[in-house]
Amino acid sequence: MVRALMVAALLVGQPAPAQAAEVTGAYLQITADGVATGRGFEGAAHAHAALAAMYDVTGDPQQRRTADELLDYLLRRKPGHMSTDLALQVLRSPYLQGDQRLRTNLETYLTMVLDLYAERPDTVLRSGDIRTLTGRAELLVNYAEHLERRSGDPARIQSADTAARAMLDRVAALQYTRQEAVASFRNDRYAGAFPHFVAGDDGTMGNWDVEHWAPSMLSLDQYAAVRALATGYGRFHVAAYNDAAASGTRHLLGTTRIDPELIYAGAPAGFPLDGATYEIGEETGEHPYLITYGWSPNAIAQLGTALTAVRDHRVKVPHSAAWLASYWRGTPPRSVLAPGLFWRGLDAKVTYTHRFIEATQLAVAADFPWLDLDRTTFPGTGEDPVRRGGWYDGSGRGAMSAVYSRLAMTGYVESGGRDLAMLTRSGQWWERMVVRA
Repeated sequence: MVRALMVAALLVGQPAPAQAAEVTGAYLQITADGVATGRGFEGAAHAHAALAAMYDVTGDPQQRRTADELLDYLLRRKPGHMSTDLALQVLRSPYLQGDQRLRTNLETYLTMVLDLYAERPDTVLRSGDIRTLTGRAELLVNYAEHLERRSGDPARIQSADTAARAMLDRVAALQYTRQEAVASFRNDRYAGAFPHFVAGDDGTMGNWDVEHWAPSMLSLDQYAAVRALATGYGRFHVAAYNDAAASGTRHLLGTTRIDPELIYAGAPAGFPLDGATYEIGEETGEHPYLITYGWSPNAIAQLGTALTAVRDHRVKVPHSAAWLASYWRGTPPRSVLAPGLFWRGLDAKVTYTHRFIEATQLAVAADFPWLDLDRTTFPGTGEDPVRRGGWYDGSGRGAMSAVYSRLAMTGYVESGGRDLAMLTRSGQWWERMVVRA
């Protein structure tokens, strides 16, 4: 009731919406010069996921109407529409679970994942990238718990648990020790990180020196791995999952603020200077690219989901000297080793991610510290109708993409963000991204 009244208050004075034309897609990006591009299915999928997440918080009827229309469009174009990200969202969303078509597609998709593991386990465990592997593991853990709450088929629950544990075992085994980090990258900062690829050549990150920019340091990879391991620990209580999640979390402890000096106009614009040797934060100082992804809101929001999983599933940092020598860098302070202090610290960092998303929603003031118009390539403060209510992709990147904005919104909501006014403004931006006939 309170939520409905707050939403109503935000909408006072707005005329009743006219009958909208049929949805025919959504834009995928707004370029730095303000041109909407990439209209079609992919943009619509991101818009639907974002609006569905927001609606679960706001109860805004306009957000629901547009989300419903987008889903109708998506299922007309692709009746079996489902992905790992969407499946996870369906399992968390009362609104999405109310759609029989999505429930059917969810079961079909989970059957495909389980059959693939049963028939070709090595393909699942030893090919592709870390985010695919960890996403499937997290999905299966959540699915097994979903079935248990509904007194589902015990055999299917067991199949999901078996596959999830095999995937989590593989993720934990892939994590770099300090010795492996030094041998592979000549840099012990990568202790506790994960390779981007699950097997084979680990690739490169453009033309950056691998000694300083290992492929394991893609921030979303790290968040996904930590989140899956923490979620797995919450279900299975396997010490190896706790320990791997704790080590992976070390990279995420470095700061509760963004230093404007991390933003610069180099190549690529907005990325931290010499991130591998930059020291910040009293908890041993970690890699700012991992923490901020150049302050991209999508990565900040996904950071919030990883920290939330570690906190909620009560992951603890081990005290073993041998473990710390292999998987930690420096000496963890009491604020990390004491579980209660550690979890309270994580709670503060999750709150920080919420404040960050709220503060960087356009428009921002011209003197906004992370904008730094003199040194970066932002086209302005976002006051114009095309940009207002959305987010720039990140420091130095003045484009606005549906995928980054969707990750920002779903991550913000998943980690507990609840600013109704901000979510309402975001919904209005997403409305402008939708294409109608």
